[in-house]
Amino acid sequence: MDMILPVYKPVGMTSFDVIRDFKRAVHPDFKIGHGGTLDPFADGVLLLLLGKATKKMNELQALPKTYKATAKLGASSDTLDRTGSVGKQLTAYSLRREQIEAAAKNFVGEIEQEIPDYSATKINGVPRYKLARAGKEMEKKSKLVTIYKLEIEKIEGELVTFVTTVSSGTYIRQLSYDIFKSMGIDSYLESLTRTKIGDYTLSKSHQISEFSSDKWKY
Repeated sequence: MDMILPVYKPVGMTSFDVIRDFKRAVHPDFKIGHGGTLDPFADGVLLLLLGKATKKMNELQALPKTYKATAKLGASSDTLDRTGSVGKQLTAYSLRREQIEAAAKNFVGEIEQEIPDYSATKINGVPRYKLARAGKEMEKKSKLVTIYKLEIEKIEGELVTFVTTVSSGTYIRQLSYDIFKSMGIDSYLESLTRTKIGDYTLSKSHQISEFSSDKWKY
């Protein structure tokens, strides 16, 4: 089997958990990689690269990605998502849709994005998230990313859902935080779904339960 297999990764699993499940169901020594990690708290499209398709890893990881995200306003989190230590914001706020859309427009295009402390980016070989958990202070770093599209889908009380298409390496947690921080409001991501990688879509992704079917016998 030499192919690119789009798979639905559920919340709570890591990208490597999905690979382990495939190897367990098909063959423990099967050559397999993936086309871009997805945080455990997020769900959505994960590309498994089977056999010779692993040679396309760099090409696939560079593809633009589309996400549907829901931010919760009025509270902060050290990880910028619901898995972290959440603290309430004391300042009240009142927003109209037009205000949020105007703020979001400022983040479309090429932007300088701060790399979150809770990320896999390494400092002297150690992931930033490990240093953050240990309470270590880190120098702030940033990088250029591109936000191709950003649209507000709906607003329900303190929850704001938006859809965005971004370049590889963009942190949606940081993007969401920065948008609302520019309005003077703390926030964190309540949910995150990757709906598309290049032309690979969520609707055409396989379920992990399919790994044990006869079609994958090796």
